[in-house]
Amino acid sequence: MRPGEANPPAARTAITRTRIIDGAGGPEYQGDIILEGGSITEILAPGGFQDDGSTVVIDGAGLVTCPGFIDLQGTSGIAPLLDPPRHSALTQGVTTEAAGREGPVCAPLTTDSAAALQRALSDTKRTWADQGIQWRTVGEYLDRVDEGTGTNIAYLVPLEAVRTVAGSMLPAEPTAEQLVTEVKAVADALEQGAFGLCSVLADSLNDGAGNTELEALCAAVAAYDGHWAAFPASAAAPVIGSLSRSIDLAATTGVRLHLGDLCATEQLLPELLTLLDDSGATNPHLSCGSHPYLQSPGTLLSLLPGWARAGNPTEILERLEDADTVEHIRAELEAAGTVEWAEVTVAEVESDRLTILVGQDIGRIAAIQSADPVTTVVRILCTDALATTILHRAGSEESLRGIAAHRTHVGTGTGSISSQHPGTWGAFARYVGHEARDVDLMDLPSVIHQLTARPAAVLNLTNRGVLSVGRAADVLVFDADAIIDVATFADPRQPAAGIHHVFVNGVPAVSAHLPTSALAGRALRRGPEGTTKTP
Repeated sequence: MRPGEANPPAARTAITRTRIIDGAGGPEYQGDIILEGGSITEILAPGGFQDDGSTVVIDGAGLVTCPGFIDLQGTSGIAPLLDPPRHSALTQGVTTEAAGREGPVCAPLTTDSAAALQRALSDTKRTWADQGIQWRTVGEYLDRVDEGTGTNIAYLVPLEAVRTVAGSMLPAEPTAEQLVTEVKAVADALEQGAFGLCSVLADSLNDGAGNTELEALCAAVAAYDGHWAAFPASAAAPVIGSLSRSIDLAATTGVRLHLGDLCATEQLLPELLTLLDDSGATNPHLSCGSHPYLQSPGTLLSLLPGWARAGNPTEILERLEDADTVEHIRAELEAAGTVEWAEVTVAEVESDRLTILVGQDIGRIAAIQSADPVTTVVRILCTDALATTILHRAGSEESLRGIAAHRTHVGTGTGSISSQHPGTWGAFARYVGHEARDVDLMDLPSVIHQLTARPAAVLNLTNRGVLSVGRAADVLVFDADAIIDVATFADPRQPAAGIHHVFVNGVPAVSAHLPTSALAGRALRRGPEGTTKTP
């Protein structure tokens, strides 16, 4: 196998005398596991494997073997295009990533959105300047991903993409004709293999003007038994009302609902957990997700009211240059009281003029500039052409654990908004090493279940998430005593400790702690009937 080779062959491999945690939530047991042809072909009693000399043998004594982790927070749609090896995911045990929520729209594309994607790719990687965007549909995008990716990719259609196809743009509601076009675009995307729709929470669109659009799109997704991934519009903690109305909308349309990026203050935690309890009793497909860090990555722009950040960048910047508009923003944020500016730290900037602000909180920057926080935020956004990313602290360790212990919870990564967040390289190792081992929040089979079978059920993946015969050989071998995140905010690009081997479709992606750069992942596709096609 050559490094960087797309779809390399999978050698027959035996993991012997290992502790097996199959992901289904039951107790661990001992055994030998055989991987062949990209699948798990046998699970034998300990010592049951007899070496025939043609099999790669891994001594799993003392190590845990489980399914590869599935990240519903995932990454941007451009990540497998710009970074095919996906080392940041694989070295913490993630073998499947949801994609589409973050970054520029990747599919479906119009002429204009394809040009915007081309610019975004070329600005990041010069080789894309000569490649061009050769796809327009979701199916064609998945074909492009299949040309080489280290992890499996499950694509969610961004609401922005279907709005672009229909020519409808925020903050206006789509016309009846545009809504018909949006619904068709979503249906086409799911026919071509997408797993569902991703958007902000209900009532976050159109400044609370209504949810007719989301209801129509979620109904279309429900017809394919797909899921709706709904995320807070702001880096601040989500509003309970928006969560509640999203749950009601899911109940009305019958769509599977995943509430992503959840966090809460200690004061709001009981109300949030009660909402999840009451809703979960009537909605069996409700799930929620969070990462194991107090600081969440986001964009500075996301802290502004929805109406203030609506439109294209030029329109937003023109709005922020108007003094009366800034005063309106200030009044609205002060009345809401949802942002503690001392808890908002500048993570990354594009303008060299702002480099000195990295690592400082908005409250401190405002005090140094003898300005109020909103004026400071607007100045930074205008200088940085809206590109500033932040780390926002919300809640407490107790509230994090309260959410993580809920029966609907799925452990996730931190997304790809900021490369300065250590969760990009370590969130899953932190879940296992910190939550399960160090603070004993739950036992090891339970935390593995949250990272494997439960997210597989959210995506309705039929061939992954549980370690059993006949399933795809996405497999992780780790040391339960050593696994932990090593990445820090000061040095975020550090692989996790304790990860010995990772297999993607039976091919070694991490071998003896080191990534192989094999491109053995697949663009996973849902069939029209709602089941996952086997690659």
